[in-house]
Amino acid sequence: MCQFKEKLRRHENFKATVDYLPNDHSNRHSLTSYIQKAIKQFGDSITVLDLGCGEGNSIDLFKRIAPTAKWHGIDIEDSPEVKRRTRKYASIKTFDGVNLPYSDSYFDLIYCNQVLEHVRYPDKLMVEVFRTIKPNGQFVGAVSYLEPFHSYSIFNFTPYGITRVLEDAGLSVKEIRPGSDASLLINRQLLNRSSISRFIWNKNYLHIACDLIGSIFRLEHYERNFLKIQFSGHIFFLAKRPANGNSHND
Repeated sequence: MCQFKEKLRRHENFKATVDYLPNDHSNRHSLTSYIQKAIKQFGDSITVLDLGCGEGNSIDLFKRIAPTAKWHGIDIEDSPEVKRRTRKYASIKTFDGVNLPYSDSYFDLIYCNQVLEHVRYPDKLMVEVFRTIKPNGQFVGAVSYLEPFHSYSIFNFTPYGITRVLEDAGLSVKEIRPGSDASLLINRQLLNRSSISRFIWNKNYLHIACDLIGSIFRLEHYERNFLKIQFSGHIFFLAKRPANGNSHND
């Protein structure tokens, strides 16, 4: 058993991500928990941007958790999700995919759920994210890793890749966590989101196997998180702008 743990810890992928792997738990996670923690820090009147807001549905989530939240949404004009939007809010804007039309240090929290894989120039956009977040502000989201091609997706981020993109922009990555596993997302797309997909294949079978391995070899939570991330369709991330963070161009 010890030999398994030793091999895992020597793995180059483990060494590349270990600093970002949380050890508090290895259960299913959600972006909602990140939002709740941010609201505890900034209060109910938190100023938030949904980067890639699509139909604008996240406003319901934020208003439910923090009724006085100052919610803003932004997206490109011709995404499939934007074309389905029926909501009309003055706080929703359109942009060119890179330049955010907000002043420096404007947001307490930027929320970005399954968007960056659709962005043509993610490095440039991350510089803008850094610019518009307040010092000590948070950037939370999820990206595709082993998820199949969908909705004009362009890039899939590896666990190491997303940390590099965020840190190169000046953000401090606090953690990455596994989202839904690859088997769930592959089966869902293979079966075209049919009822059989929902009721038979809608399970994180690869992550269940990781939990079994974790129990057998008595792995710590951060080691289990590493196993799960390797087979994840999605990756969650939490990053912050440092308290003394100046403009990225300074």
